[in-house]
Amino acid sequence: MASYTRKQLEAWIKDKKVSGNVLDIGGSQLPIKDRVQYDKDTNFRILDLKNPHEEKAKPEIICDLNNHFAVSGKDVDSFDYAVCLEVSEYWWNPVQALTNIWQYLKPGGTLLISFHFIYPVHRPIDEDCLRYTRPGVRKLLEKTGFKIKDIVSRKSQYNITSFLKEEGMRPAQGYDFHGDVGVLVEAIKI
Repeated sequence: MASYTRKQLEAWIKDKKVSGNVLDIGGSQLPIKDRVQYDKDTNFRILDLKNPHEEKAKPEIICDLNNHFAVSGKDVDSFDYAVCLEVSEYWWNPVQALTNIWQYLKPGGTLLISFHFIYPVHRPIDEDCLRYTRPGVRKLLEKTGFKIKDIVSRKSQYNITSFLKEEGMRPAQGYDFHGDVGVLVEAIKI
């Protein structure tokens, strides 16, 4: 059974239309091709680890985005879209990962990306590293050369703010997103 946040993600992504060259980051487990709208001449390429923890489709580009690497000449600035869903929690070096993605995108290219703020550790356990606040997402994307076009809250079906109060935690006043469990972002390479 899919989680509530997975259902939100799938509803969000099915309304997105991509075209041209699309980089499917982490797509070996659940390729994006059948989850988005696209033109018939759209070209999808999967970027993933050499040994992804689950592989339903073979990656054409093999790399770990956490590491600094030189994007090969034919791939620099060659993608119109990069789709990176449910991958960011595996980054231990998010600035480098987003910098690498930036290199793949054409100027003005679009990044569709998901971030969790609250989610349990999941497989592979030793690779699950980070969660992201909305301000953290903004800062990461801006510092790596992206401009956010749209940001959508991921919500829990339960009242997170009640939990925070019951725990005696003090959420910052003037911040309207304490109920978020993550965000879905559309950003543009600048």
